[in-house]
Amino acid sequence: MQQATPTDDIDREAAAIKPPGRMRIVGWILGAISMVVLAPVLILFVAANGVTTSTLALGALLVAIGLMTMVRIPPRGSRRVALLTAAALCLVSVSIFVIARLCAVPPPQEFHFAENGRRNAPPPWPSRLVDERETVLTGLYFSDLLGLVKGPETEHLDQLLRNAYAASSPPWPNAVLIASSSDASRHLEHVPRGSTAVPCIVFLHGFGGQLTAYLRVLHQAFGDRFAIVAPFLDSTGAFWTPHGKAVVSALVTKHLPPEVDRSRVFLVGLSNGAVGATAILQDPDLSRHFRGFVLVSGIGEVAQPNAGANVLLMAGSDDARFPLHDIQSAAETLRGRVARVEMETFPADHFLWLSHAREMTTTMNHWLSSQLEEGQCP
Repeated sequence: MQQATPTDDIDREAAAIKPPGRMRIVGWILGAISMVVLAPVLILFVAANGVTTSTLALGALLVAIGLMTMVRIPPRGSRRVALLTAAALCLVSVSIFVIARLCAVPPPQEFHFAENGRRNAPPPWPSRLVDERETVLTGLYFSDLLGLVKGPETEHLDQLLRNAYAASSPPWPNAVLIASSSDASRHLEHVPRGSTAVPCIVFLHGFGGQLTAYLRVLHQAFGDRFAIVAPFLDSTGAFWTPHGKAVVSALVTKHLPPEVDRSRVFLVGLSNGAVGATAILQDPDLSRHFRGFVLVSGIGEVAQPNAGANVLLMAGSDDARFPLHDIQSAAETLRGRVARVEMETFPADHFLWLSHAREMTTTMNHWLSSQLEEGQCP
């Protein structure tokens, strides 16, 4: 029987400590980057939502990435089998989750996704992987960490959003993960079934992006009589910027549903969306597409509004983001510029759209009805 020589032992030890190859180093780098990006997301999702199917899938993905890139798997033995089996099971679980979400039949929806005028267009695939409720609550948790939403305001909004998303079937796709772009006009739309020449509400979202929880409020109040169209911008809701105004312009000039009566289109803005609506009502070319403007929980700088603009302002008396006295002052400036302004105040904070939805939509309904009746007068 041949015995190993000292030279053989030295060769084996040298091979064991051989520096990793270039591909191994690249794998470590990519794995580390992936884990640095995904681990905080997983922590935020779990902190905001607890353990859900989405968080389990994301956790399995992290484990698989770690096993395949950060762990040196031995060349043979039971430990190798165990590590490879664990990585394979994690990848299979993630694959099943992704395929199930992408192939799922969406529940009946009040709103449909449209892109560049194509109605019922397939939404971007990332928006189908994660529930909107989970994304929104995670975003709120992150905003609290950054100090964008603070103290009692965080708890109040958290409860309002949980109630709003618990009230009906899960939205599909996830509107928070859809945005407009310089080369695509994207929106959600609802048209009353079997209708023609219907009035239309164009809704401008605020900071945080488009939320179907806000759209459901409009649908419950006006969905049987109005088309409702909600363009996507970005997470800021800065519709007052040139890009924001261009998104609205493309919508109202090219992509409104054909069932809409273009002489009866109203612009409704929430929070930052209301700031954008303020800028639009002062734009001679863009404002002519709207019969009236509804500003909720926000208003922008008033410089030179078009004479005769019809405006409804709705504000919370305890709104710390857009204080009531600032909105009242802007309303007086609008009136001084020959705008026709009505204002309604609610005992609410900045989130009256959700906390006082019934009272707000009742006020809006009376105002919209009066505008439509006025337009029918000979």
